[in-house]
Amino acid sequence: MAAATLWAGAAHAQTALEKLQQDGTVKIGLAQEPPYTMFSASGEPTGAAVDVARAVFAKLKVNKVTADVVDWAALIPGLQARRFDIVSTGLIIRPQRCTAVRFSQPDLCTAEGFAVKKGNPSALNTYEDLVKTDVKIAVCGGCAEEKRAIEVGVPRDRLIVATDAFNAIAMLQAGRVDVVAWPDLTLADTIKKVGDTNLEVVAPIAGEPVSCAATAFNYEEKELRDAYDVALAEIKASGEFAKIVEPYGFNVELATKHTRDELCQGAN
Repeated sequence: MAAATLWAGAAHAQTALEKLQQDGTVKIGLAQEPPYTMFSASGEPTGAAVDVARAVFAKLKVNKVTADVVDWAALIPGLQARRFDIVSTGLIIRPQRCTAVRFSQPDLCTAEGFAVKKGNPSALNTYEDLVKTDVKIAVCGGCAEEKRAIEVGVPRDRLIVATDAFNAIAMLQAGRVDVVAWPDLTLADTIKKVGDTNLEVVAPIAGEPVSCAATAFNYEEKELRDAYDVALAEIKASGEFAKIVEPYGFNVELATKHTRDELCQGAN
C-alpha cells in the first residue's frame, strides 16, 4: 500500500503540450492584421501567422485552432493571463517583449512601410521625414512604429492610435491622418482588400531594419515553446513552410538570417 502511495505521489504531471494534445485544440490570441492574420469567408482564422502555427501544431498532434480576437495592446496581457495558449499574429520580436513572453524562432520577416495618398504628396521616405513636416501619423498602440516615431522626435499629439490596419487605412482615406506607419506587407494587403487605388505603399523605409515576427508563449511555458521550435524547424526543412508563407508575399530566406536570441539581444 505504501509503495502504491509513493508511486501515485511521483505520478507524471501533465505538461502544457500534453494538455493541448488531450484537448485537441490550441487557442490563438490575434489581432486582425493581414496578411499575418485574417478570417476566411466561413469565419475560420487564417493568414500566414495562423497557417504556420496550425501546421506546427499539427506536427505536435494538436489539430484544431480557435481564435480570440483582441486589440494589439491586449495581446501580451491576455497571454500572461492565459486567456489564450499562444499569440500568433505578426508580433515582432523586441528585447522589451522578450522579458514578458517567450518567442519561438523567427518565422515571418518584413520591412517597415508607410501608406500614403497616391504620389506621396508629403514626400515621406524616412521616419526623420515625419519630424520635418506637420503630418499626422496612424500607428498601432505600443507597436514598433509608434516607438520609432517617438524616438526620432515626432510629438505624441501627431500620433493617432489605430485599433488595426483597416482602422488606420480608414483614417487615411477620411483625411484624419496623412500617413500610416505599419509593416509593408500588411499595408499592401489591406489597401488591396479595401480596393482604394488612390493609396500607395512606400517601402522599405530607408534606414529601418528588417523586423521578424514569431509565435509568443506564456513565459512559464518554455517546454511548450521548445517543442514548437523543433516542429517549426522541421516544416522549414521540409519545404512546407515556404509553401505556406510565400503565397502571402513573405520572403522565406529572411526568416533564416536572424535568430530569436539575436533579436531579443539575449537568451529567451
